[in-house]
Amino acid sequence: MSISLLRKVPLVKLSSRRFPIYKQKLFCTMSEEINSQEVVNSTKRILTTQTAESTTPRVKKIKLKKYKSKKVDPTAPLGVLQLEIDELLKAHNLTRENVTNDLKSILNDKTFEIKDKYHREVSNVKILKLTSNGDGLAVIDNPVETEKKQVVIVPFGLPDDIVNIKVFKTHPHYVESDLLDVLKKSPMRRDDLIKDKYFGKSSGDQFEFLTYADQLEIKRNTVANAYKFFAPRLVANKVIPEVGTTIPSPLEYNYRTKITPHFDMPKRLKQLEIKPPLGFGQKGRPKWRKETLEVGGAGPILDIDECKLATDILNIGLTNERKRFDQEFKKYKKGATILLRENTIILDENKPVEEQLGEGSTDSDGKVSYITIDDKEHGVKLAKTCVTNTRQIVTEYVDGYTFEFSAGEFFQNNNSILPIITKYVRENLQIPNSKIDEPNYLVDAYCGSGLFSLCSSKGVSKVTGVEISADSVSFAERNSKNNGVENCKFIVGKAEKLFECIDTPNDRTSVILDPPRKGCDEVFMKQLAEYYPARIVYISCNVHSQARDLEYFLNDTEKGKDYKIESLRGFDFFPQTHHVESVAVLSRV
Repeated sequence: MSISLLRKVPLVKLSSRRFPIYKQKLFCTMSEEINSQEVVNSTKRILTTQTAESTTPRVKKIKLKKYKSKKVDPTAPLGVLQLEIDELLKAHNLTRENVTNDLKSILNDKTFEIKDKYHREVSNVKILKLTSNGDGLAVIDNPVETEKKQVVIVPFGLPDDIVNIKVFKTHPHYVESDLLDVLKKSPMRRDDLIKDKYFGKSSGDQFEFLTYADQLEIKRNTVANAYKFFAPRLVANKVIPEVGTTIPSPLEYNYRTKITPHFDMPKRLKQLEIKPPLGFGQKGRPKWRKETLEVGGAGPILDIDECKLATDILNIGLTNERKRFDQEFKKYKKGATILLRENTIILDENKPVEEQLGEGSTDSDGKVSYITIDDKEHGVKLAKTCVTNTRQIVTEYVDGYTFEFSAGEFFQNNNSILPIITKYVRENLQIPNSKIDEPNYLVDAYCGSGLFSLCSSKGVSKVTGVEISADSVSFAERNSKNNGVENCKFIVGKAEKLFECIDTPNDRTSVILDPPRKGCDEVFMKQLAEYYPARIVYISCNVHSQARDLEYFLNDTEKGKDYKIESLRGFDFFPQTHHVESVAVLSRV
């Protein structure tokens, strides 16, 4: 049977879920004929196809894991490492391609077969050089792509050591390892010098097995290498002076005036029942010091009851706070850091010492712990206490000056070397060939609580200090008043806008730069060049950013070309570690 259609009959598709053409309509005109059975059969086919497709399971597309590289500041340790790797590769006729690791295979290895090949023990590895971070660098065979090599970081390895290692982490162009055994010692290695039972495990120090003379020379090389990496044009033009010998710290141990032991709360744990380790981080899982394998435990945080780098009063405070932690650890709901900061009191000999101590770490009897010291040079007696309250105001005593600041805020951590560096800065700020009656001015950018401003104030007519932190400026003004210094003015503001408020003549003004680790930005360096001071002393806790900044200042600012670097050298604020402070002195030609 057929049906003559007298009008357009829309046949609309029955489902919109599986068919993309569901909005289209099928039309028959008056002149067309369509068999009704065919319509029924066609509808059945559509329904059957749809049902079959809807019951077919979807095949999930497997998403492969990809390595996500993080943006790194070139002057930060990981950024510097890349340059050190390039230098190592060049010395051994290798390229980046020769040492590229197959991260994609490792990340997507479900069976651990590939990971186990990469993360393995390797014997008889020769350490080739030291990084600026104090770790050894070596080259080993790639275990999977046998035509390739791998660059490996070996903490506590020294150049010419022959060692056994365990590779445990892979990066695109290097791997990390633990030191297992020292088979043949480097001529530099002096394990008999080690005093700290945690050395070789703790991440806090790297150089205890070196003579102090070797430590100072390594740090001199760190300064020189920083300029080679980040000031290549200055090096090529031979305008970098020979790096001076590193100025040693009067104290090689027991110098740190601040430490921060901490502990972690295990995940998904709401209540601590077992006391966790309280101390500092462990550097991997090294096993080379067989006699101390059990010391401090095997977790990521070592349980530390003594810090050889900290001052005596901080170790007394550490003992006090560990005893307190033994009793109170169950009260904590999450991990925490305990501040231990040295505080100095100039004693009035007419009053009992205990009445002058103030708040501090207490012993088991509830009494504030302290030690006393005689400063014969300035004829005063000092008391040292340990402060744990981050908001408490503490005092540091430097070369006869007192500096107050909040315990949790930044202040240099080695007070034994501060009189040496402040004197060095003060002497190098003086403008040569000055007449007796000519005024000298000082601008202290990043002045903090006034350390360099106050210690340099005697040799100048006026000091202007600038600091972004209003609290720091408040303390700088307070310290100026407490020390009877009347020629210092402090301003709250960004260093980048510093020279908008400076009214001293540039020909008679010296500038101190003491920025944070990231260094100065280009805007500031341009303004510094435009101000055109007579002398510049740049103090840096990151010599790599210092080198970058001076490369830009001397080469890429219009008036920067009129300056020369008179001297460049390191100061050892942190013996037994890789850290070095760098001081560069610039003058107009």
